[in-house]
Amino acid sequence: MKRLEEFSSYFKPFVLEELRRRLGGLGEIFDICSYTFSTGGKFFRPFLLSEVAAFLNKDVDFNKIFPFCLAIELIHNYSLIHDDLPSMDNADYRRGHLTVHKKFGEAEAVLAGDMLLTIAFEVLSEGKDFEERKIIKIIKKVAQYSSYRYLITGQYLDIWLQKGKVEKNVDNIRLINFYKTAGLILLSVEIPIILFDPSYSIKFSLIKYGYFLGLLFQITDDILDNDGLAKVMSVDELKNLASSIFMKIGRLGLDERLLSIAEYIYRRDK
Repeated sequence: MKRLEEFSSYFKPFVLEELRRRLGGLGEIFDICSYTFSTGGKFFRPFLLSEVAAFLNKDVDFNKIFPFCLAIELIHNYSLIHDDLPSMDNADYRRGHLTVHKKFGEAEAVLAGDMLLTIAFEVLSEGKDFEERKIIKIIKKVAQYSSYRYLITGQYLDIWLQKGKVEKNVDNIRLINFYKTAGLILLSVEIPIILFDPSYSIKFSLIKYGYFLGLLFQITDDILDNDGLAKVMSVDELKNLASSIFMKIGRLGLDERLLSIAEYIYRRDK
């Protein structure tokens, strides 16, 4: 997707420069924390946030929403670093590169993830271009989504699934996907809603859009990786489910800019 590629090309240097500004004097700590941003990744969540912001305010200044885009990406990468740990998924590679714990050590990976998560809140607290009440509301929302409401709860459920504490079935895997993946995608939609406060009907449609997009993202991921739902459903069943969700997005009445993002996700496995 050309818009996503263009966004990534100028967003990645911003991310690395922000990390360098905060951690550049700390030697290896900067190297470890910046490593995950240098090994690929499309920066989809901050891109989605910026696109929803542009939908709600066509004259939006990217520099004003950059802190929120950065915070989302920091939290996403913190979750990947911790997800790869030996005590979690025990992954040696991500995006074709050694995972952080394999390259730098397990303890270092834990601390790097912690560092990215806490920097995200520092970044959010520095927002000066929007009302303070909106910044506070976003900080609370980010804290909820990155902990008990979505991300960490999803990881707990995933661990329980791996340990056999919950049954490995479609419903439980979809629930884990919702918590671990859909949550941050929905959050990327909710932050611009808080910032620009659209009408109720637009707000309602956007929240449904974020929810459906998060589900669609994980389904196509599972098809591509032959993992998750692909272990308990056939490819045809998953493609039919993806098609159904994609059609629901198309009926929300949103503009072509947002629908093209859904189409990009939907066609990833084609």
